[in-house]
Amino acid sequence: MLSILINGALGKMGRTLAACAVEQGFGVSAGVDRYAAGAKCSFPLYERLCDCREQADVLVDFSRPDALEELLSYALERRLPLVLATTGYTAEQEALVQQAAKELAIFRTANMSLGVNVLLELARQAASELHGFDIEIVEKHHKTKADAPSGTALLLAEGLKQGLPEERQYVFGRQGLCPRQPQEIGIHAVRGGSVAGDHEIFFLGEDETVTLSHSAASRRIFANGALKAAGYIVSQRPGLYNMRDLLLQNAGVTHLRAEQGQALVTLPDGGRGAAELFRGLASLDINVDMLAQSAREESFSFTLREEDLPRAKELLDGAKLVLGLVKLTVLGQGMEKQRGIAAGVFSQLAQVQAHPLLVTSSETQISLLLGEEEAQLAADALRRRYGLR
Repeated sequence: MLSILINGALGKMGRTLAACAVEQGFGVSAGVDRYAAGAKCSFPLYERLCDCREQADVLVDFSRPDALEELLSYALERRLPLVLATTGYTAEQEALVQQAAKELAIFRTANMSLGVNVLLELARQAASELHGFDIEIVEKHHKTKADAPSGTALLLAEGLKQGLPEERQYVFGRQGLCPRQPQEIGIHAVRGGSVAGDHEIFFLGEDETVTLSHSAASRRIFANGALKAAGYIVSQRPGLYNMRDLLLQNAGVTHLRAEQGQALVTLPDGGRGAAELFRGLASLDINVDMLAQSAREESFSFTLREEDLPRAKELLDGAKLVLGLVKLTVLGQGMEKQRGIAAGVFSQLAQVQAHPLLVTSSETQISLLLGEEEAQLAADALRRRYGLR
């Protein structure tokens, strides 16, 4: 049974976390809260972390930003994995977290809800596709929330910026004469009542609007996310982790893409004329795809679509061509966090005796250039291995 130590145990989130932990089979070794004196609780309770002597597997914090230094000191001294669910840290405090993560496994996110973090991924994708749309974020929280805008609104805004091709500036609310500028992301905070947390992202274009939203019905969603984070972080090496890491931990290979009609081009001069050649291809609006160079054989190879070959005929004079190929790509955002993906892919290729002519890779994909028959065998084997359609 995983045992947690709760900092901020008497707050609304701390109490919710403790209740959810018991329901889900977690142990609560102790709690810490500055209002602990005289409070009744089902587990040991302390006013200060330094007074706590109970053993725990992970420390979960739902308190306030000014508790950070004590938290980090306590966790570092005991080598105790840490889940930070508090928002409103300053830049200096964020730097302290980064420094501590060199020695400690720390889970840090502005929102513990799984749904909000899926919303973040959707927001990134929408931002990358909806070019020229104006973007506004509206968040609503209960009247006692201390910080504005919410940490989640800022998290969403940062995610949006990652998906945008151009730089954007934040504008926090508007008043007076302030015509909207194209480079803005508007962020607006609403406070009142007992709202657990609502977030909306508006993509506003000419004659159409796309809205992404998330509504929290209770605080339990944040407690449940924090418990998932606690279960995840206890087995991680020192470093700074977030909800995206947790969501992708078991994703591995999730997609398989096949692109027919690929041509392999090999230059006889070992690529010494590649720059001029690529400029020429670009002027013809021809895309160069997979690239590989072998210093030992002085060969330089790349791929393009067979349909582009007639237009590139003069530029490719003297080059060796292999036609009728397939680019097979295995993809998965979780690949960058998992070991053994390449070993698994090439194990399947070996079993069906498929021999790639070219291989390229990144953190989240491996692309293989194969003949048509071998590509079909490889695709079938990879689908079976990773349970893909």
